[in-house]
Amino acid sequence: MNLPNRFTPVLYGTVVMTLIAVFPLLNMINLLCCAGIIAGGFAGVYSYNKQLQNTGIPLTHKDGGMIGILSGILSAVLVTGFGLIISLFSDSNPILEVMKAFDEMNIQTPPEVAQYVEKFSEEYNQYGFSPSITVISFISNIILYPLFGAIGALLAVNIFNKKNTKQV
Repeated sequence: MNLPNRFTPVLYGTVVMTLIAVFPLLNMINLLCCAGIIAGGFAGVYSYNKQLQNTGIPLTHKDGGMIGILSGILSAVLVTGFGLIISLFSDSNPILEVMKAFDEMNIQTPPEVAQYVEKFSEEYNQYGFSPSITVISFISNIILYPLFGAIGALLAVNIFNKKNTKQV
């Protein structure tokens, strides 16, 4: 028996996750418990379920989970890359802008925080981006995107399996 292609659903999930995370205003969806990432995992499984409908092959949690995880990994790499590219082409130092906003709101930062902020600001001035912030962003993305992508994919598997099984 020839299994359907899993690469296309992974790409669909990746595209949904990445577009929601990268576009301004649209990325506000992720403030709702990473709903955009969950939607990407759901979209990947939806695509895979469409492929499976006429084959008689059941949709499994393993397939759904793998689609969500792989979509999350690819999206984490792409989102971090887009963030890096945007930082490189931007002439502003976002750290200075944040510190200016803190000063205007009379928010005092502890000396330890000020030390790290100064380090990040120097990195922006020297390289045009902060390697430290990029690495921290990548590490958090590579954990969160596959996790929430898998959650969305597993939710989709449960929904589609419940819809496909007939209640007696």
